[in-house]
Amino acid sequence: MTRRRASAGAAWEMPRTRRNNWRLLQRVLLLLLLAEVGAAVWSSPIFWVREVTVEGIALTRPEEVVHVMRLGERNNWVFLSPSRLAQRLQSLPAVADAVVARRIWGKVSVRVFERQPLALLRTTKGSYWIDARGVPFWRTEQAAGLPEIHVQAPFSVTLGRAVSNKSVQSALEILYRYVPEHHLPVAQIVVDREGNLCLNMKGRLPRVKIGDSTGLARKMARAAELWQQPQLVQQAEYLDVSYVDKPVWKPRANGKGAAQ
Repeated sequence: MTRRRASAGAAWEMPRTRRNNWRLLQRVLLLLLLAEVGAAVWSSPIFWVREVTVEGIALTRPEEVVHVMRLGERNNWVFLSPSRLAQRLQSLPAVADAVVARRIWGKVSVRVFERQPLALLRTTKGSYWIDARGVPFWRTEQAAGLPEIHVQAPFSVTLGRAVSNKSVQSALEILYRYVPEHHLPVAQIVVDREGNLCLNMKGRLPRVKIGDSTGLARKMARAAELWQQPQLVQQAEYLDVSYVDKPVWKPRANGKGAAQ
């Protein structure tokens, strides 16, 4: 009886082992098949990128876009990572953002959002368009109607990287925040070697001396109050709100008076 039980047990175990081996073999074969299919899809010219369309560019050349994405004719359309390609595009100084998408069979579309200039940044080493975030992104001498920020002290500029100069950042804040808020006709902001700010106005209107960027909100509010006095604006050579509690002004003729 003991031998029969052992024999019966052995007869039961063998089919289960064979089933496990067969399932393992099926999995291996399936993986091999998937690998073959993947290799065929990867290498087949049928799945290569056939066309790339680029939209939204004015400063950036299409060749730069394709080059930075490292996208060529032999790239596989199926295995592209649109988000990774869009991220690569942001290494271009003029590109603020981008959207990359697959289109019908082998086509890729790229929508570029370029930086918008807020001012022309003039430095001792060159001039650049700069956006509201303080990123210089295009080297040019053309203001194209933009207000200017003229920095007298030398400092380094890297295209595509925000400037760390505090006075330049304050000048940008004046242009995108306080100028629209107070309707000030600012044509140029001069930053001297000590970091003091002076607002040069359009036409023959008096300039406004701000001093450093400390208490910038109060200084700009005080300057706006003085700017509401037409007679003062007409007679002044400049207004000085460096000491915001005791602003002064200089008449076009000789002399200097306290502003009310």
